[in-house]
Amino acid sequence: MDNGATQLSGQNERRFDRAAMLSLAFALLILLTSTAQLVYRYFLPTDGWLFTADDLGAADLLYYADLVGAPSGLMVNDMVVGIEGTPLGDIPQGETPTFWSAGNVVGYDIRRNDEPMAVDVTIVHWTLGSVLTGLTHPLSRLIEFLGSITLVGMGFLAFLKRPADPAARALLIFVAVIGAQAISALLPDGLSTSFDPFGSVLSGFFSYAIFGVLLAPALLSFTLVFPRPKPIILRHPWLVYGPFLVGALILVALVTTDAWQPGWIGTLLMLLASLVSLGHSVLTMRDSVSRAQLLWAFGGLALGIALFLFNFPAAFGWVGEAAYAFTVVASLGIPVMGLGLTMAVLRYRLFDIEVLIRRTTAYAILTALLALVYFGSVVVLQRFLTPLTGNTAPAVVLSTLLIAALFLPLRRRVQDIIDRRFFRRKYDAEKVLARFAATARDETDLDALTAELARVIQETMQPEHVSVWVRPVEDLETERASV
Repeated sequence: MDNGATQLSGQNERRFDRAAMLSLAFALLILLTSTAQLVYRYFLPTDGWLFTADDLGAADLLYYADLVGAPSGLMVNDMVVGIEGTPLGDIPQGETPTFWSAGNVVGYDIRRNDEPMAVDVTIVHWTLGSVLTGLTHPLSRLIEFLGSITLVGMGFLAFLKRPADPAARALLIFVAVIGAQAISALLPDGLSTSFDPFGSVLSGFFSYAIFGVLLAPALLSFTLVFPRPKPIILRHPWLVYGPFLVGALILVALVTTDAWQPGWIGTLLMLLASLVSLGHSVLTMRDSVSRAQLLWAFGGLALGIALFLFNFPAAFGWVGEAAYAFTVVASLGIPVMGLGLTMAVLRYRLFDIEVLIRRTTAYAILTALLALVYFGSVVVLQRFLTPLTGNTAPAVVLSTLLIAALFLPLRRRVQDIIDRRFFRRKYDAEKVLARFAATARDETDLDALTAELARVIQETMQPEHVSVWVRPVEDLETERASV
């Protein structure tokens, strides 16, 4: 066991080299650019409503929430099919009609309960209150946004701890793209951006094209270097940027063909390729650290992709009125992927699956026991103390002190019971280490102590090979003499 080598390895992982600085700059650029385009779209004229579409190929918009609250003839579940007598599908994208400015009243052609009619809608500007209302309507939007922002923080944490790790750099780009899309989704696009040349390009990229152009390539690039770069990447490092070339080709196809299918097909293929790449690592990387990382990464990626695939039935119109429910389920896919990959890169014991299970179980039982003790003691003490004191405060104070005194011993007792019952191997290992600590205090024979150390390591960690290097006394005396 060479502590010097371990320390050197840790220092190398924390070294900010040129690749780390470029990765950080690119991630920040993505986030700042998305924030800037959100601010730009905020000042565009709008009707102030949340909407959805039956499928990606449909031009008609289903309006379901009035965020701004301006005077409007629209009602929830109205289907907007045209404006000022022109069907939505025939209105050129990126061209601002003369009637589209704040303060004007515009005629909308709608279908309400399958009945066609025309209503007047006042064009307004977004407000901060309307953005916050849209973030919590429905509540799943807020959960999705907070989940994405949390993942961005975790991705930056993993990168700052291991900036020289190629997997941490790829993960940083991945979570930055997730954050950029989440920022863009804070504001509905709809007619507000469709009628603005710059706004339609910005919204189209950060809300839709970003999945195929950056998100899927970042994920595929990550799997090529996680948990260690594949042999072909070591021989040809430039191949790690290949997925981003595919993303660039998807962007060209989206711009030149004005069709959305290339983006969805390219995204699906790269997601499947990511699974194949990660599966290859599972089959070829056998060391314990890599296996633990792959367990987190493959589990999170597989579950996340399974959830994300719910987008496709909705996108291609296969599920009819259930499309919105499918998209809600699919929205959990990206955060689940990012969570699993972040846990895998950090790979500290805090994020070990068994540790999570042990601690979750222990603290759940501990919380339940303390709650029972607390409420039980409050009831009992109130019965005895209230007639004497005239109020319930002493009972609450004493119950709180009792909980504080019981917390540590009760936590140790609960954890000990759980380890003995469900995590026997770890429990036995802790007992072995405790015995070795006692032996080390009393043993004076170096050979016996070295043999005991090797036995303990073999019993607790079960490595393929154990060797202990003992520094010769002569070397130590020579070093002291030279000082």
